[in-house]
Amino acid sequence: MKVIGINASPRKNANTQTLVESVLNGAAQNGARTRLVNLRDLNINGCLGCEGCKKHIGKCVQKDDLTPLLQELKDYDAIVLGTPVYWFHVSAQFKMLVDRLYSFLEYGTDPETGKDYYRFEFPAGKKFVVVVSRGDGEPTQMLPQFYDYLNEWLNMIPLSLGASSIDFVHHYGAETDRKSAKNNAGLIEKAQAAGSRL
Repeated sequence: MKVIGINASPRKNANTQTLVESVLNGAAQNGARTRLVNLRDLNINGCLGCEGCKKHIGKCVQKDDLTPLLQELKDYDAIVLGTPVYWFHVSAQFKMLVDRLYSFLEYGTDPETGKDYYRFEFPAGKKFVVVVSRGDGEPTQMLPQFYDYLNEWLNMIPLSLGASSIDFVHHYGAETDRKSAKNNAGLIEKAQAAGSRL
């Protein structure tokens, strides 16, 4: 089994990376081959909205480090997505990744029925773990409805890609302490267990 972990935190060796690595460690302990990708180390662009990918579904026309990574994702059995929460939403790096998944979306109108259709040209059946680290505690005292929306939005990504399973690892109350996750043995154990289940 091959498992890739994508860390979308711009901070080195901070909470999101710690937890993504813990998920990968749990998978590796059960025989999986794992790989960690830190988006901060890559030259990546946001989606241009150019529609070039609609000429060849699944292939982004941009020439940056994210284009080949998107293709490589198809070869993995499981994908771990990790993001910190900045201003009630995902990091900019994570959003660029998600927007570029648009290259896998095919849509049109069925000539026989006249109905619109949407489908992702991405291999279905992959397992996903989504890691989310945020400074606020749980339950949050500030604008809790934003986090309900965020969880729904994050769940939609694996569902759109035809996931066979989706697991979440939530880290609350980190504030600005980059070692908050590392110092939480129970949370590390939970992340490793999520990796083991893969």
